Amino acid sequence: MSMYVAVLRDRGRPRFELRRTMPREEGLGFEVLADLGTDPSKAVLFGRFGMSYAEELLEVLAHLDLDPDALDGAFAPFAPQGYKPSADRGKVWRRTVLTRAQEDEILALHPFDRRRMAFLRSGEVNLSRIDEVNPKMFRGLVGKGRDELEQLFLRMERELPLREARSYVHAVFNLQRHFADITARSMPEALDPGRLDEAFLHEFCAILGDPSFGRGLPTGPEAYLRRYALLHFDFDFPAADGFRRIYEDFMNDFRRLPPRPKPVEPERVRELFGLTMAEIGRMSKREFARVFRKKAMSMHPDKGGDHDAFVELLETYKRMIRGKSEG
Repeated sequence: MSMYVAVLRDRGRPRFELRRTMPREEGLGFEVLADLGTDPSKAVLFGRFGMSYAEELLEVLAHLDLDPDALDGAFAPFAPQGYKPSADRGKVWRRTVLTRAQEDEILALHPFDRRRMAFLRSGEVNLSRIDEVNPKMFRGLVGKGRDELEQLFLRMERELPLREARSYVHAVFNLQRHFADITARSMPEALDPGRLDEAFLHEFCAILGDPSFGRGLPTGPEAYLRRYALLHFDFDFPAADGFRRIYEDFMNDFRRLPPRPKPVEPERVRELFGLTMAEIGRMSKREFARVFRKKAMSMHPDKGGDHDAFVELLETYKRMIRGKSEG
């Protein structure tokens, strides 16, 4: 399980703990590994050849079977700007392709978490097309418990300009869905303030009362969520910012690439067509079209077939028919 440094408020002063995400009966929770006091940087030294840790911390952690890389990852946010140990400088970047299981894990993330990550990475107020975003943007959220996620967002939100605070809340709580006006997506500052407050309270209470959101937090998510009430009620939208966003939305409609099709899975192809990928590969375009028509007739919704399965059959056929010879 992953480790992270959590920041807490103790009588107005920040205090830090080293924590680890752990599986619980109700889901992913956490355990406290060490108290780092008011300055976690005293427990770690960022040297030329990597990170080293204070003897006191190593003694506390000695009885635990910890992954050194996970420990380095927990303290990485406190590294000096531009820090990169010499051991990491020769590492080669490799392109990664998400599996279907990884994409499903990302889709299962709480929508509130996906919207927060999308805004903090892009600054986009209109998140109505969030399903078209490359799922790799959200990969870092998978496998983390609620406490670890909230600590991650706390760190990211420290980089959020104060002038964007109100727009951030509007986007991540999806307040635009409460308004039919087109301005709700690009010019929320033009909306009725009273109705905006009602929409915020509705969404805030919905997340607060969502048992799946607060799972793993012994005292619930109130302590983490209350900051959003402050951001909503204590900050205003930036003046005359909506016209810029309308222009950007208009231009992005032309630049936005269509969503990438999911890779064709051999097992699913066999279930749909009753043939292996190799068998289909040896067929001509005309032969494969004949197989498709026969399957489409039997799976058509008008013949009692499942609508989603029929659409999947059609989309899979379109992808596989490309490049085949007429034969």
